[in-house]
Amino acid sequence: MILALLACSDPDAPPSIAWDHAACDQCGMLVGEPASAAAIVEKDGAQRVFDDPGCLFQYVIDHHPSVAKMWFFDGTTWYRENEVAFTTGNTTPMASGLHAVPSGTPGALTVGEASSRAVTK
Repeated sequence: MILALLACSDPDAPPSIAWDHAACDQCGMLVGEPASAAAIVEKDGAQRVFDDPGCLFQYVIDHHPSVAKMWFFDGTTWYRENEVAFTTGNTTPMASGLHAVPSGTPGALTVGEASSRAVTK
């Protein structure tokens, strides 16, 4: 049922995640820490949710989805892939240590840099 609700949502709007009920599409853990959540909207409208930005990046490497949009949450604001950067530090659910911040944040990693860092761990 949760996946059906996600699949029918507006692809131009941030995803709606049922915290602690939706499973990460990469690792299977429940998505329960909003400050680390991420999502993909595929070109066919299907949505995939992740408990950690590192899981999203690894999913893209492993599955090669037809990505229309990527979304990253900081616990308050959803950022699209062209609006986001990442700081590193505090623990995240799958230990990527990546935290979404607005693009242009001094010292933050780009999406490409964060992706490279996450998948080489």
